[in-house]
Amino acid sequence: MPADTSCITLCGPWTHRKIQANGAQFHAAYAGEHRDDRPLVLLVHGFPQYWWAWRHQISALAQAGYEVAAIDQRGIGGSDKTPNSEDGLTLTQDLIAIVQALGARKAVLVGLGRGGAFSWSAVSMKQDLFSGLVTVSSPHPRTLHRIGTHVTFKTWQQVLGTLVPPMGRKNLRDPQSVRQLLTRWSAPGNDGAASQWEIYSQALQLPGAAQIAVDQLRWTWRAQRNPTGRRYLREAANTVYIPVLAVRGELDPFLPDRAWNKDWEFAGGPYRKVRVSDAGHFVPEEQPEVFNRILLNFLAGL
Repeated sequence: MPADTSCITLCGPWTHRKIQANGAQFHAAYAGEHRDDRPLVLLVHGFPQYWWAWRHQISALAQAGYEVAAIDQRGIGGSDKTPNSEDGLTLTQDLIAIVQALGARKAVLVGLGRGGAFSWSAVSMKQDLFSGLVTVSSPHPRTLHRIGTHVTFKTWQQVLGTLVPPMGRKNLRDPQSVRQLLTRWSAPGNDGAASQWEIYSQALQLPGAAQIAVDQLRWTWRAQRNPTGRRYLREAANTVYIPVLAVRGELDPFLPDRAWNKDWEFAGGPYRKVRVSDAGHFVPEEQPEVFNRILLNFLAGL
């Protein structure tokens, strides 16, 4: 029976585009128009989501006059599932190539979770292409590879679950497990992300999607053990001089507030951290109006 791909092209105030970049084809939900006086805003989802995570932001950004593209990362959603889709260095290079393929002179990366880590790294690698960086629920990637008290028991619980491939793959293929994950990572009683569990589950039912999602997480946690991972961490460590905005949900159970304490080591320009109340890991979905206001204020100041 053919896979149900309707989740990839859900309707809304956007169009669906295919972008050829870095040897692969990427799907994106796209809105707005190109303007030389404003940057492209590239929205980069995290785990276990895809472009739909940004449904509340796409229209708001376009209405404010920005060209915006919410992408599916390599191996996820409607983007190509290529060999080595888990490689973080490649996923980071993808972001640079997508911005270039869209013809933008400047761009702002807005990344959540792992998407935020890759956004940090992309800016570090190609700083002259970007005018701003917004990370959500994502301290600098090198922080997560340091031994210390910046991670919680729930962080390690998730690590152990994904390092055992059959367990992680099975859970992501089970809609109720996806629902539970979204609920656990959200603020208590906030279903902004968890209410979408059926849509996210459908995307993870696409051929190869659950396996790739697990492999990508495993690559992240094992980055220091492989050559491309060590290169990724080295290239992510360059000082970033463009404005950086870090957003954290005050009730994020996955990463404690102290996990951001070392960001200043990599931010040589303006750096601001904002905490959002009644939000967990998925701030753009749990508090969309608050997040949109924070994001638009940041963009207006560039």
